[in-house]
Amino acid sequence: MKTIDCELCKKSKSFIEAVDCKECYASKYFKEEFSFTICPICGCKDLYSKKDFNQAIGCIIIFIGAIFVPWTYGLSLLVLSLIDYLLYKRVKDSIECYKCKSEYKGIIVPENIKPFDHHIAELYEYS
Repeated sequence: MKTIDCELCKKSKSFIEAVDCKECYASKYFKEEFSFTICPICGCKDLYSKKDFNQAIGCIIIFIGAIFVPWTYGLSLLVLSLIDYLLYKRVKDSIECYKCKSEYKGIIVPENIKPFDHHIAELYEYS
């Protein structure tokens, strides 16, 4: 299901529900087909793609492997890194806006959306 985490009303909605949003009344943002050249919520032109995966889980997997290093002579890191890689390949991409942090999940990410760029993120952090 295609969902939007609306930064205006802080609710997760499907695209269809967002058209008739009763919380934020921002349905004007959702009338058009999304090409993701701009953010439908705030109009920002800078968007990035990312994996729709909880990063803490990936860190915990590697941490568990690191704990067992003395007993497995490093093989635990190799095995759990492989598990982490397989999870990474299976998880779908999502789109996030640098400015308002709105996330667009369950969609096909267009070619024009690039991965996260720290420099662009810093520009929006200080503005």
